[in-house]
Amino acid sequence: MPRHQRPATKALVACAIGLPVAALLTGCGGGLSGDSIAKVGDTDITKTQYEQSLKFQQVLASQQVTGNKLFASATPKLVSFEAPYTECTTKLKATVPKEQQAQVTDAQIKQYCETIPEEAKTRAVQQLISGEVLEQESADADIKVSDAEVNKQLDAVYTQQIGGKANLPKFTKLTGLNADVFKDQVRQGLELQKLTAKATKDAGKVTEKDVQDYYNKNKKQYAQPESRNLHVVLTKTEADAKKARAELDGGATFASVADKYSIDQVTKKADGKLANVVKGQQEKALETAAFSTAATKLAGPVKTETGWYVLRVDKITPAKTIPYAQVKSVLKQQLEQTKPQEAAQKWEEGVLKKWKEKTECREGYNTVAFCKNEAKPKTTTAAGAAQTQQPESGQ
Repeated sequence: MPRHQRPATKALVACAIGLPVAALLTGCGGGLSGDSIAKVGDTDITKTQYEQSLKFQQVLASQQVTGNKLFASATPKLVSFEAPYTECTTKLKATVPKEQQAQVTDAQIKQYCETIPEEAKTRAVQQLISGEVLEQESADADIKVSDAEVNKQLDAVYTQQIGGKANLPKFTKLTGLNADVFKDQVRQGLELQKLTAKATKDAGKVTEKDVQDYYNKNKKQYAQPESRNLHVVLTKTEADAKKARAELDGGATFASVADKYSIDQVTKKADGKLANVVKGQQEKALETAAFSTAATKLAGPVKTETGWYVLRVDKITPAKTIPYAQVKSVLKQQLEQTKPQEAAQKWEEGVLKKWKEKTECREGYNTVAFCKNEAKPKTTTAAGAAQTQQPESGQ
């Protein structure tokens, strides 16, 4: 069967599968046939396919605002997302947990409902185009997904999106769509996994040279600045600071002097100790005194914004760089994780660039990144906790 004649339900890629590439897929609108909303390579995406994809998105949105209770009714009906959005706001508000209700306003909920229609349209187009791109990329890479692989994951998708396979008859009656919608989601999710695995198969192999090169390029990250351990007494007045200094000069301990004069409860409870001081962490005047005083020497009184300090430098730890030998095993593990991620991102960017040149979208359907004439969707992001009500399905 030629691709342009494949069933209309083909390529309904669910956002719930979480396809990274799906967020990248779309095109323009010059050489389109009368019934096409987009053309991916030589394959037309028809208005009929779009309407079915949109219907599916409306189901996901209705599941969302009802708290996944759409199919609890014997005769489920899609939620209305038409202005003034009364039905949407009422149902969505009922799903907000009691502990969050005080934080979520009716205006926020309504604002979120207002975004749903345009987002559903964009996702409907996105799923169709992303599905076609995945299909063509898989064919070119000779990647195949068996029915057994698909069936293994189907029950989880049914549960996630319509509350279980038992609700499939209700779903079909409501939408006119059948199980092929869900099978295509799983199939394309597996295609994506295999395509990504193929694109990144060698990326996880990290050599000693890779690790050494990374360390050399990022050596600043492993530099430890000079630090100093101090004893301090912070007083409210210069007079008290001078008394504290006199007692310290006379042999009194910092613990006793801090207990008597200090207004800083943290260092007072620590007998005046202030450890591991590095530049940029303390008040400027205290820092200047701390880093200009020799070890074991007293300094002060020093005036700062919070009071007057008397201090002693107990220990100076010179600046150093952590040796490569101490971090190479950690760096190797890090690179083994990040290199495949970078390879996957590079592959996705290549797919986007390749298919953006080959994808045309009709005006009004061109809010997806793969469209040559991509236009930004006319939506706003709902603020506050209403955002947290976005369902696991349809994301």
